Amino acid sequence: MPLTEIAQWRSIHNMIRLELHQIAFADFAWQGRNTYFFNRLFLVRAGDGEVRNHSGSGRFRLRPGFGCFMPEGLDLGFEFRQGLQFLCFHFNLSLLPGVDLFGRETLCREFPVDVAEISRIIEHISGVPEWRKICETEAFLWKIIGRLPLPSGARLAEFTSLAGRYGRLLGFIRENLSARLDIDCLAEAAGLSRGRLSRNFSRDFSMPLKSFLQKELVAQASRYLLGSTLSVREISERLHFSSEYYFSNFFRRCTGTSPTCFRRENPGVQTLFPVVAAADCRQEPSPGAFP
Repeated sequence: MPLTEIAQWRSIHNMIRLELHQIAFADFAWQGRNTYFFNRLFLVRAGDGEVRNHSGSGRFRLRPGFGCFMPEGLDLGFEFRQGLQFLCFHFNLSLLPGVDLFGRETLCREFPVDVAEISRIIEHISGVPEWRKICETEAFLWKIIGRLPLPSGARLAEFTSLAGRYGRLLGFIRENLSARLDIDCLAEAAGLSRGRLSRNFSRDFSMPLKSFLQKELVAQASRYLLGSTLSVREISERLHFSSEYYFSNFFRRCTGTSPTCFRRENPGVQTLFPVVAAADCRQEPSPGAFP
């Protein structure tokens, strides 16, 4: 019997990238509202609380034995009551750099989860990382992701097609990301006029290129805040903002909270993997800044 390879399956499999920004065990009371540019999973072990989706619709009760999935970019309100304990994952799942598979979702999802499994993963991340425990934790996360409504096969094929046209450009953005990176610089890198690149990108991704750059910049700032000990000022300098004040205003406008509050809202976290940071610019891009 001849070997039959399904090239499309192999291609999609090799393109999938799971970026795990944070694993944390949360046990604190808090109330607030924010927008983060990564997906969130809350898996409740004890206590209760509430999540409100202001971007779509729905109010979800956080309760033992249930999980709540929140796609990136949603305006969400939270109430963590005293005694609430949950395991949380902050992650992005993409086939193209910066293009999350859940990026068009506006609904949060609730699903049952085994409390004993939650407790076992909390035990794993509370100790020294071991290969077996790392594999079990990632397998647990993939099992949860497998329950979520991922894009259809047609949408996955569309991503594969876009990879050929935009893969290098999106990689360039990820490697050279800074507040100085603008559309003129990207048009030069792509060998296209500014207008043509902007029109094509908006058509293919249902998002203006300028908005995509802003989203990527605040996402990278979030990764630094979650997974590094860099000060707000150092993050501002690393991302080439003109000042810490300008950076803080930009971050607040995009997320609804200041960089300092963002970091404070994630206290006592235990991170399994370090943050993956974009490389610093090797060359000085043309002048420009986000409004």
